[in-house]
Amino acid sequence: MIDYNSLINKQFCAFDQNYISQQKKFASQLSPLEEKLSRLQAQGNSMAASDQRMIECKWLLQYTADWSTLQKAISDLAESLKNTDQDWAEEQSPVDGSWGPCYSQWFLKVDAMIDAVNEMADEDEAPEYPFDFMAPIATIEGMQNWLNDQRTSKIYADGLDRRDALGAVSAALSEMCFKSEIRDYFRQYVKGFDLTDDYIAAYKAWLDDWQDSQSGYWGAWFDQADGPLVKSTDLSLTFHNISYQHGKVAYWPQIFATTLALRDGAYPYGWKHNGDFNNHNNYDVAKIFAQGWSSVDDAAHQQASTDIGELLDWCLNVSMTADGGFIDDTSFYNSVGAAYYYGVSFLDEIGYFDPSKCFWTDETFPEGQSLCCKIQKNMKAHHLDDDEAEAAMEKLVAACGDCTKSKKRRMLH
Repeated sequence: MIDYNSLINKQFCAFDQNYISQQKKFASQLSPLEEKLSRLQAQGNSMAASDQRMIECKWLLQYTADWSTLQKAISDLAESLKNTDQDWAEEQSPVDGSWGPCYSQWFLKVDAMIDAVNEMADEDEAPEYPFDFMAPIATIEGMQNWLNDQRTSKIYADGLDRRDALGAVSAALSEMCFKSEIRDYFRQYVKGFDLTDDYIAAYKAWLDDWQDSQSGYWGAWFDQADGPLVKSTDLSLTFHNISYQHGKVAYWPQIFATTLALRDGAYPYGWKHNGDFNNHNNYDVAKIFAQGWSSVDDAAHQQASTDIGELLDWCLNVSMTADGGFIDDTSFYNSVGAAYYYGVSFLDEIGYFDPSKCFWTDETFPEGQSLCCKIQKNMKAHHLDDDEAEAAMEKLVAACGDCTKSKKRRMLH
């Protein structure tokens, strides 16, 4: 299979012969700032403005060769860390209705918006302002044009990998169009964006056209100066497109075959991170298999079952501690809570806690319920309460009840 990471690096080097050394230089500048931000957040500061600046710095570092913009962004990030009063950066803008005031990239504001909408939908709370900032994709033609412009990168010509922008906006659109609670929220509360049935149908048609019939996968496309168009097989983008469409996609045999073939590749074009498995990616793989299990044959089942068993062994014996904790990987996760969320999500998806969800084996896991409770108690002991930790706890409580409630001894009189 194509080594997409090498292809991308080769194209960046064609654009800028000093790309590798420049990227290393700026990565070394960014690393201590990221550590400082993490310390400030661990002290209870939201640091929303700095967090946004960090996210954009990482995007500039990983998806562009725009060193002058990155240098300024790093300077702005460093300056922002001097002030911990940053709650203002979490609010919706009265100017254009966007979120993420410290983002300069529009697609990052879209990503921030969908997070905010999910929170407001949970509370049945309307936004204060119209979503005027969504104008670039507010019409069918605008949406199609924007997505078409972002689908294919010409890194060798402009030093820009469009994958992240494409993934963020398509994921937001998929939530808006296919998640019933988000679709209903837009239709009831959001001004400045008319989410019609025709719009949803047009977006679905665009997604179907984007899916590759040979691999069954979705992914960024890369133009080459001296070769044919390359359509990448992207585990993350494929997971989101399958998940948000509830598995109602075409080419399931091809999807299974490609997913199995990606096993030893590097994320997002494979299952592994730094040469080893990772619960975030394990969850993606498991959910893809679960969604398409009824659409493939026994041979595919056997291969997938073997691999899921290996992922389970790694999850339990490598990624976890004896007291029910998940080991954080700071090179991948943005928080300890994220490490717990994806570990719990993987175990939940494969039916380790709930036998009724176990699609891939007849084996039972009687220790699943006790581990579920052990993880809950570990999370409570470590005071994990960020958004991802809370989402992990919700899954655990749904699987085995609330194990952290104190059991008071009944007094006899």
